[in-house]
Amino acid sequence: MSEDVYYRLGERLNEYPVKMPLVDSFLDILREYYTEEQAALGASIPTGAHLAGDLAKQLDRDEQDLVAALETMADSGLIFTAKNDAGETEYSLTPFVPGVWELQLMKGTDTEQDRKKALMMRDFGKNLEGLMVETLKDPEMAKQFMPDAAARTITVEKELPPGKEIYPFEKLAELVDKEDSFASAVCYCRHHAYLVDEPCKLEDAPDGACLSFGKVADFVVDRGFAKKISKQECLRLLEEAEKAGLVHNANNNEGNLVFVCNCCGCCCGFLKMLREHDVKAMLAVSNFQVAIDEETCTGCGDCLDRCQMDALRLEGEVVTVHLDHCVGCGNCVPVCPTESLSMERRSDTRPPSVEASFGGASA
Repeated sequence: MSEDVYYRLGERLNEYPVKMPLVDSFLDILREYYTEEQAALGASIPTGAHLAGDLAKQLDRDEQDLVAALETMADSGLIFTAKNDAGETEYSLTPFVPGVWELQLMKGTDTEQDRKKALMMRDFGKNLEGLMVETLKDPEMAKQFMPDAAARTITVEKELPPGKEIYPFEKLAELVDKEDSFASAVCYCRHHAYLVDEPCKLEDAPDGACLSFGKVADFVVDRGFAKKISKQECLRLLEEAEKAGLVHNANNNEGNLVFVCNCCGCCCGFLKMLREHDVKAMLAVSNFQVAIDEETCTGCGDCLDRCQMDALRLEGEVVTVHLDHCVGCGNCVPVCPTESLSMERRSDTRPPSVEASFGGASA
């Protein structure tokens, strides 16, 4: 089989909103994750979700053999499966990000292969930064790789400014309440950091803080990437994440929830790109930002360690905020002993009004 099958797979994966440069380090990752046969199949799968019979006709494949191949790939997170309204299984190619990249380490195992994958991901990530940081800083160029940010920050709900209009997409509890399927998994970012011997600096980050919803939750539970939880357990995990100072980052669309990551500044790629390189294309910050009452602030510094973005600085005896790095998470507000911090609205930006999908299947 021709070696360019992985390049063709990369081109097919780049039909999704988040695109990757088809450089050797990325193609090496594809070679690690997909066999040549799987790469060829993935490259040939049309966009959208498909019944096995329809897909077999399109690809001129025996349906039984095709289903076996698709199911094997689904067990590795390379194919996404979901039930349609008639209860039939539909198949689609899993996007690379968010999708394949995270799923590879989401089971939380620690094997030689896991560590190999983690090192390859780290090296590619460093290569990616060098290739794309300046590109992603240019709004027009960034749109070609990422038409919309993959995630957006949602402010801790109890810290939203009182007496002000708050939109439904800004209330995490309300978004969660609309869902009926929930899953909890190991945080890919923190587990990846552990596997490359750069463990998370937060000691109280809750386990299982990578949350998914709807058909994505059904998929990750069915394939062993996560465990099924109740709505009450989901809300409890979100509260624990807030107590630990983690940032709520959800899929960036005004529709159904697909995921909520609870992120730390030392491991999360989204937060690190914004903090270290001022790249705003990957993460849409919340519509709120922290405000500081300089008259009551005593400069105690309790909020500085709490901020995952290094957005708060102590200048003299007063804390100041670097607004370009403030994602508006709200986690600094409750630790201020003088109640000198509060959240204020900085924008009314609405997320893209599209139904979230995962590999072409509505999530």
